[in-house]
Amino acid sequence: MLNLLLVVAVVVWFALLYPLARHRLETRLGPLNGPVAVPFALMSIFALLPLVFNVPRDDGNAVLDQGLTASNIALVAMTGLTGLYLAVRLAVDRRVLLVAFSMPYLPFTLMILVNGVSTAWSIVPTYTIYRTVELAIFTLASIMIFDRSDIERRLPNLFATFIVLWLIATAPIILDNLAHGIVFSSAKHNLVPYLCATYAFLVIFDDRIQHRGAHLLLAFAGFVIAGSAASTAALVAAVPGIMVASQHRRLRLLGYAGFTVYLAAFVVLMGGLSAFPALLDVISTVLQKPPEELADATGRGTFWPVFIEATKDRFVGAGYAAGDRFIQLLIPTTALAETLARDAVFISSSHNMLLSAWAGTGVIGIGLCAMVLGAAMRWGMKLDRAGRRLVATCVFFLILNGMTTPGIFQDWNINVLTFVGVLAYARIGALRCEPAGALAPDTAPFAVRRAAPA
Repeated sequence: MLNLLLVVAVVVWFALLYPLARHRLETRLGPLNGPVAVPFALMSIFALLPLVFNVPRDDGNAVLDQGLTASNIALVAMTGLTGLYLAVRLAVDRRVLLVAFSMPYLPFTLMILVNGVSTAWSIVPTYTIYRTVELAIFTLASIMIFDRSDIERRLPNLFATFIVLWLIATAPIILDNLAHGIVFSSAKHNLVPYLCATYAFLVIFDDRIQHRGAHLLLAFAGFVIAGSAASTAALVAAVPGIMVASQHRRLRLLGYAGFTVYLAAFVVLMGGLSAFPALLDVISTVLQKPPEELADATGRGTFWPVFIEATKDRFVGAGYAAGDRFIQLLIPTTALAETLARDAVFISSSHNMLLSAWAGTGVIGIGLCAMVLGAAMRWGMKLDRAGRRLVATCVFFLILNGMTTPGIFQDWNINVLTFVGVLAYARIGALRCEPAGALAPDTAPFAVRRAAPA
């Protein structure tokens, strides 16, 4: 009964109260046009540091029993340093914080606030509060990087710079795998393909971008090196994305219907690819992956049931990030360890965007997931044809790829960085459609315009 009342309360909130709260909280600001170099450097170091300095652990509860490793401490230090930088910038210009309450950032900002509240019922409160602070800091840093009046021109260059840095950081791994004849996934990374795909879609759809050939080559190289079977299959998102971006209503509806059908097929194939041996062999050959690994969704088919069983009765989740990271505190994983022929199980993520949202904040998280992605789509539809195609395709790709990756609802990661870039692109593009002066800097440095009532 309590769970039923909770579900009803959440539905009422999202259907009735959220629109009212949004108009009270939403701010309308011109482009932030803040510094780029320092926040980009801090963000890049934080994102890429685990690739070059990481102290591995075999026990999922080791951080609770033994404390932080040297690599953990380095990441916490980077978070603190970035937070200090943002505090200094905020003292100079409070728009650094207020812009996060502008649409289409606002739903993601509200999600961060709810994540912080989930500390109250988290299975590991200290972990939840740290991850929430980390998410808030690096999301603000990402907004500072991308929220600028010339984002349409600078976005491909910013994406290119980060991909080059990632390639440099993973160069030893890439070279070693190439020496063994492995090209696809020679430095597999579950989060980089979304960045590379967004980068490629941006260049393909917008013919105003200079040096398109070089940009496409870099995006393709990054995608091949980091890619996986799921990310490759998610590229089909471009087809319904282009259809949804059409100005013809019937074609838009067909695009949404086509995406829904493909998503259903995508999920079915993830769990039952072994039922199609011919297709499995073709995919195995093209992607240079063992058939057994693909048939089990690279192990996800084994531990997804564990996540579902552990969280099925937690309608408000087990605390942001903690529900994913410490699943072994919710359910014994002995049987899973025996299945995998291991002494212990170290599951640090559900590798599914919806499961991450559910494990963290339950039905609230699922509602926030829909709210965040829906806001991105609505603002994307305010743009010109190239912009509509980009935003729709990137949202569809994120959903598809998020079926086998943490997506944007587990912690701050490269997917969040990319998604904020897409939101900034949509926000600035939508401002261009408003009356003259919407893009001009505020006449008073602290001027804030609240959204007009609907």
